[in-house]
Amino acid sequence: MPDPSSSPTSAPAADPAQRVRLRKQMLILATVLAFAGFVVLAFLTRIPLPLRLAVGLTDLIASAVLFLVVRQKFA
Repeated sequence: MPDPSSSPTSAPAADPAQRVRLRKQMLILATVLAFAGFVVLAFLTRIPLPLRLAVGLTDLIASAVLFLVVRQKFA
């Protein structure tokens, strides 16, 4: 079994252009998730409130986690 600490997927991208592109994609995804969370919470009134809160807050939490990952990994 290979050593998980030497996994190539955990290593940062070596190419600076690839790192910039990945950072940009993650920021776009985090922004879209935050926007979707606000839309679900504010405008989808046909969905029952508990389900709407669960989906909207899950989107907002996922967005916050992505923003933190970008800040930690690409600082």
